[in-house]
Amino acid sequence: MEYSPKKMKEKIDEKKFKFKKKFGQNFIVDANIIENIVSKSEILPNSLVIEVGPGAGSLTACIAKYAKQVLCFEIDTEVKEILEENTKEFNNIDIIFEDFLKVNLKEVLKKYEYDNLYLIANLPYYITTPIIIKTI
Repeated sequence: MEYSPKKMKEKIDEKKFKFKKKFGQNFIVDANIIENIVSKSEILPNSLVIEVGPGAGSLTACIAKYAKQVLCFEIDTEVKEILEENTKEFNNIDIIFEDFLKVNLKEVLKKYEYDNLYLIANLPYYITTPIIIKTI
């Protein structure tokens, strides 16, 4: 998917997706911010990137261009159709529709081979600390 804010908004509107305050949903709609996040992450070859809360997949698609594998955790199953549609051209993206904080991460990671592990997310502040603590 070639990301564009207009295309993303059209897909969200087309599917009549309603943002949920309880998840702090705020999808990135600025291609410059997306590129900035990914470039500053300095993703090395043969890396696994965990993305928490991929939403509609705009950041995910950009990450997939650089990482060997992208593993996404999305709590909101109502965004499933949009996310899968927006990432279907990539064969290096796995999506798990579960709460990242409840997943046995060590068990999930056993099926991946990688040299470097990254955690990238566009999240509300209130959930950031629990996610960092779980990851550590």
